[in-house]
Amino acid sequence: MTRNQIIKKIGNDELALIKDKNCFIFYMRGIGVCRHYVMVPYLNHLSLDRWVDEGKTFLQEIGQ
Repeated sequence: MTRNQIIKKIGNDELALIKDKNCFIFYMRGIGVCRHYVMVPYLNHLSLDRWVDEGKTFLQEIGQ
């Protein structure tokens, strides 16, 4: 599983997922202050469906 596969399955091209030191961060391009942290060090620590849920939760929180 890759970050691009996660974003593609969520279905929002403005959403980005970046790797930080010990976590991953969802953010919307153009809305730099809105972020959603997922506190796992590796993508494979969550299933694809769980990543999609995390991304969709973030989008709902920011009204997207």
